[in-house]
Amino acid sequence: MVVLENSEIHNKIGEMEFMKKFLQKHSRIALAGVVGASLFATTQFASASDDNVGYSFTIGPNYSNSYSSARYRETSSNANPWKVKFAYSAEGSGTFTTFWLDKSGTRVSVAPVVKQGTTEYNGTYDGAQKSNVRLGAENNNFNSSSYKVSGYWDEETW
Repeated sequence: MVVLENSEIHNKIGEMEFMKKFLQKHSRIALAGVVGASLFATTQFASASDDNVGYSFTIGPNYSNSYSSARYRETSSNANPWKVKFAYSAEGSGTFTTFWLDKSGTRVSVAPVVKQGTTEYNGTYDGAQKSNVRLGAENNNFNSSSYKVSGYWDEETW
């Protein structure tokens, strides 16, 4: 059996109180650091995701181009595809329209001819990374017809 004297008991109590205060003070700092790092990580990776951004515009005659508003393409990878869902065409069910990603008047992706009612995923060219891009579209027929189209798109999907 260990017998402690009063002075040793007071020293042990003082050491325990010091440790308690130390842990309380530093655990708050550590917790704040973990919360801060979590928030930072969330904001860094939330941008590049698979979203469904609506578009609706009129496709003009004779291969004229139409555009959505621009969105920032966060990714630095050409392998991260963009997508377009061609949901509606006033031209009719099962018709076709050409879509692509555009950056300041330059095509920065392949330009697939998309069938109404389908979704297409496609790669990009080097100019599309870390920049504002928009969805471009044109009539795949050279004629005098104009028609409304709508659906959704995303400049990057992962």
